[in-house]
Amino acid sequence: MLHADERTVLIRFTTSVTRAYDPLFRSKNVSLYPTVLRDGWFSVTLVASHERLSKYTDELAAADIPYRVLSLTQSYDSGELLTERQRQIVTEAVRCGYYDTPRGCTVTELAESLDVHKSAASRLLHRAESRIVKEFVAETS
Repeated sequence: MLHADERTVLIRFTTSVTRAYDPLFRSKNVSLYPTVLRDGWFSVTLVASHERLSKYTDELAAADIPYRVLSLTQSYDSGELLTERQRQIVTEAVRCGYYDTPRGCTVTELAESLDVHKSAASRLLHRAESRIVKEFVAETS
């Protein structure tokens, strides 16, 4: 025991049981300390992208470990605005001149450079553009 008062007991413990932490490590997430144990539940705070959080909850479900998400907060870090795949297609579109006037490439050519079907490239590009535009409008409002 490191500390105790009317409301809190702070303990340090070591355990060989890592079942509950394995999904955290497999999902490549890092929890912020302290980890809280209350009423039989460990509470951790994560700072993660949507993809990593999704991977973590998938890992918990696969390990049959019950969990509850108590709170989600959206980050406005522009580096987390797009998924990795969206970032890839937008970067490729800029590199190929898709946004130049006149266009340096078509959606078909962009899709070919990424080895995806034209309709998949079009949908992915639209979702990425939608996020970028909505974030721009939100920031300037």
